[in-house]
Amino acid sequence: MSEKNLDKKIINLINIYNSSDYNSAILLANELIEKKINESIVYNILGASLSSVNQHNQAIKAYNAAILIDPKNEELYRNLGKSLSIIDKDDEAIKTFEKAIELKNNNEDSFFNIGLIFLKKNNFNKSIHYFKLAIEKNNKFFQAYYNLGIIYSKQGNLNLASTFYLKAIGVNKNYYKALNNLGSIYIKLKLTNEAILQLQNAIKVKPDYVEALSNLGVAYMEIKKYNIALSYFDQALAVDSNFTPAIVQKIFINRKICNWSDESFLENNLKLINSETKPLTPWQLLSLEDDPEKEFKRAVRYAKLFSLKSKKIENYNNSKIRIGYFTPDFFNHAGMMNMEGIFKYYNKEKFEIYGFDYGVNNNDDTHNRIKKYFDKFYYINDYSDYDVAKLAKENKIDIAIHRNGYSQNARTNIFSYRVAPLQVNFLGYQGTTGLDFIDYIVADNVVIPKDNQKFYSEKIIYLPNSYYPTYNGRSISQKKFHRKSIGIEEDAFVFCSFNNSYKISSREFDIWMRLLDKCKGSYLLLLVNDEETKKNLLSEVNNTNTNPNKIKFLNFINIEDHLARHNLADLYLDTFNYNGHTSVIDALYAGLPVITKLGNSFAARVCGSILNSFAMDHMVTNNENEYEQLALEIFHNVELFEKIKKEVKKNRLSTDLFNTEKYVRNLEKAFLLAHENKKNKNIIENIYL
Repeated sequence: MSEKNLDKKIINLINIYNSSDYNSAILLANELIEKKINESIVYNILGASLSSVNQHNQAIKAYNAAILIDPKNEELYRNLGKSLSIIDKDDEAIKTFEKAIELKNNNEDSFFNIGLIFLKKNNFNKSIHYFKLAIEKNNKFFQAYYNLGIIYSKQGNLNLASTFYLKAIGVNKNYYKALNNLGSIYIKLKLTNEAILQLQNAIKVKPDYVEALSNLGVAYMEIKKYNIALSYFDQALAVDSNFTPAIVQKIFINRKICNWSDESFLENNLKLINSETKPLTPWQLLSLEDDPEKEFKRAVRYAKLFSLKSKKIENYNNSKIRIGYFTPDFFNHAGMMNMEGIFKYYNKEKFEIYGFDYGVNNNDDTHNRIKKYFDKFYYINDYSDYDVAKLAKENKIDIAIHRNGYSQNARTNIFSYRVAPLQVNFLGYQGTTGLDFIDYIVADNVVIPKDNQKFYSEKIIYLPNSYYPTYNGRSISQKKFHRKSIGIEEDAFVFCSFNNSYKISSREFDIWMRLLDKCKGSYLLLLVNDEETKKNLLSEVNNTNTNPNKIKFLNFINIEDHLARHNLADLYLDTFNYNGHTSVIDALYAGLPVITKLGNSFAARVCGSILNSFAMDHMVTNNENEYEQLALEIFHNVELFEKIKKEVKKNRLSTDLFNTEKYVRNLEKAFLLAHENKKNKNIIENIYL
């Protein structure tokens, strides 16, 4: 073949490759090779084409053939390194990229690809080093900035991550992946308006970008614009009907606003969610079904996001056991109200407590009061997860309390650095984490019966009464609330449920409506201040024989007044899949009787645990029919109702539920046992008090 014809053939091959017709390029390259055309460019294009159709083993052979012809061509080594990395031959790939750098020192692409390999291995320090070398060679390398953003985000350093995403966008304003990730970070930083702006910029560039559409839904959820949020989740699902993150969020919003109009969507997609192999946040699913085995499997899948980064465990010789509480909730938060007693009454001769606060703008009266109970208190919102772990280790923390588990705003990744010899899942998340570096979960024999132990990755600390703490120093205001002010007769019988709206399903609500029908002159009080939720609930009422005027909605007010406001009601009706927690404690503390149905999973058994500790387990039912019949019996049997009311007032003072100091002593006893077992015997086992 003449040189001129060969040049034409090679130019044609290049043009076919550039047109992305990779299969034709493979055929033509092989034809040339069969004709003994021994040119490195032919093998290089063959390798690149094979790589583009994911035939990387064949591509590697082609690149190696090209290198035999042209061993000084650094591009060949870079291409070879990329295919080696894709098939996880990472050590070979690194050596190949290093050879490319040796041939051409100003080689940002090779530095970048070595950085990607170390990122894949979760070796963040080395990855950062190589990405920064790539940027030194080319300060417009927006992909390197973007990947630095990913690393710092994984490390929990959201401010630094946002800085690098902004740098990537500064170079390439249409880099929609960086715009999306920046928006996601702004959501976590509570910069919701800025998040919406960045996410909208992302979908301007790529209108079908399902991740950005879904994140826009999350952003609008944050500012309680639920209908707009739903519209974005629907747009995401129009692009990909199996995009499970959007499915979960859509289901949760509909539950939040009590829209039960399409129960088939929930049922069909729960099957998809439970068969999903990708990690999905488990918290929002707790209220959707009552199945501890499925919850465990979802938690184990989600746990794959958090690889253990430090296996080294140091046992300290502190004169007192140091307990660190890690949470963003050191403020007037439902879960913090009853933890105050733990902080106030801990034994200062045996324990020191340390606060690690990663919340945003925590500065209310509750925060300032609670903070004073701690021996040391740190604000760590601006710290990376690694730096938080370093701080905890510098303080020689013996037991680290992960208060939030997989609930919203949790920073679970902190614990992957082994911040303490013992790490405990306590209170904020009603289920297992599925993590091998969380050692214990605090529970009792009601919330985790023996048969359910197999659904927990943690060993279990069994407290003798309810695992749920209470604080008997809470104030109830002297303000008087009158039924007349909300349109209820003073002699009426008033049911109530002050649980969060996402915990209510059509199952409970149907029973509540039947109760109103069967109980003449009765009313139902709900704690709902969102107009969309009210509208949906009233729409459900209109599908029954119930008079909508029998439903009264209360707004949120300060907790002292809310406790006093419980005098408006006669009987608290609990929800099923996700029981009341603090709201049930509030009711009993204020003297209001509670009934519940005992479920299967942790979240569905909390109220049963509380009532058991309150010596009122006769208010715990086993199924929906028993629940309804007990409520009817209490309504119709005046003598029984009066007896129950007196029992609540008596037990409020006499039972263990509100004996805060006794609870703290039991918790301390459990922590002492766990610490002794770990330090002296290297044993982590179930603890029964």
